Amino acid sequence: MPPRNARSAPFRAFPRCFIWLALALGAVPAAAQTLPFQRDYPGSTPFECRPFASPVVASAEARAQAGQLASTAAQAVLLGDLERADALLERATELDPASADLAYRRARVLENRGALDDATEEYCRSLALLDSGDTAEDARARLDALVAAETEQVPSQAVAAFEMGLEAADGGAMEEALEAFRVAEAEGGDWPAATYNRGVTLERLGRPAEAAQALSYYLELLPDAPDALAVSRRIGQLQSLAVTSGPSPGTALTLGILMPGLGHFYSGRTGGGLTVLTLAAGAVAAGFLMKEVDVTCLTPQQGACPPDQVVSRTTTRPYLTASLAAAAAVGIAGAIEAFVDARGRRGSDSSFPDSADDAGLVVLPGLGVRQGKVELGLLGLRFR
Repeated sequence: MPPRNARSAPFRAFPRCFIWLALALGAVPAAAQTLPFQRDYPGSTPFECRPFASPVVASAEARAQAGQLASTAAQAVLLGDLERADALLERATELDPASADLAYRRARVLENRGALDDATEEYCRSLALLDSGDTAEDARARLDALVAAETEQVPSQAVAAFEMGLEAADGGAMEEALEAFRVAEAEGGDWPAATYNRGVTLERLGRPAEAAQALSYYLELLPDAPDALAVSRRIGQLQSLAVTSGPSPGTALTLGILMPGLGHFYSGRTGGGLTVLTLAAGAVAAGFLMKEVDVTCLTPQQGACPPDQVVSRTTTRPYLTASLAAAAAVGIAGAIEAFVDARGRRGSDSSFPDSADDAGLVVLPGLGVRQGKVELGLLGLRFR
């Protein structure tokens, strides 16, 4: 005779197998880390020149060459060839990096060329090399004017909307944040920071194609952005997500076979999942409820056998096998339907769930820590 708990051994192993199955599915791969929001804008913080390392004092020969280049650059300025003057002064400052006069001259040329960011940098460098004097005062005045002009480039309405967008995003209200960044972008006249944050918000809302488009436009507005490489990489990832967005067909099929309707819940089709689950559960319930009782009576009786005459009582469920087969058929058919639907939506641009009214998600295994306790989540269904 087998041990009493021998039949329960497979069921004790089920949770472990289920965990490995769920982990192997890789059903909903974790989204790559999103880009951070840009929070700085002209005037958000007091302007301060970055610190400069003490330059190496050039040799007498290098200083002489730099002086000749500066003289040629001055002639180019008089002729209106600012591009050549900038190139000459750039070389001169490389030869004599400790010259405050060369840094100031190049800053003036850069300002006249409209390269305001580079001009600001050179004015800061000249001030780091100058202690006092008329040149230092003029460099400071011009630097202050450049910073003030940059601050005025962004209207106050755009700044207010930008701050509202950041506040909404920090609070998790991404739809409100998206609208605020759109207003900031419009009021700021294609303000790159607002365009960038709009793209980041779209990504966090699960709209990869629109996010990639917004971030691409950000790079058009600011091709020399300091984060251009990271943004370009993320655009490629988002474009790939846009092509493959939607529930995984294989996962929908596997989950649908694992439990009737689960593939529908995973792909965001709550109504279909409930229908399949109800039909399968109804078939199983009918098989258990429809039973036949065979009573052996001590003496033949017409009608029901009195309790004191009952010798044996045998209960059978003749339709249980058929009902289980029917439930399995409903589950398999539902899984196949979920697979076909997911495959059809795989190339769609819409993220799943499709709408807030039909949003059911499968929460796969996860490990977390809360209030000093380790929590392991196996499987759950979340509805909105």
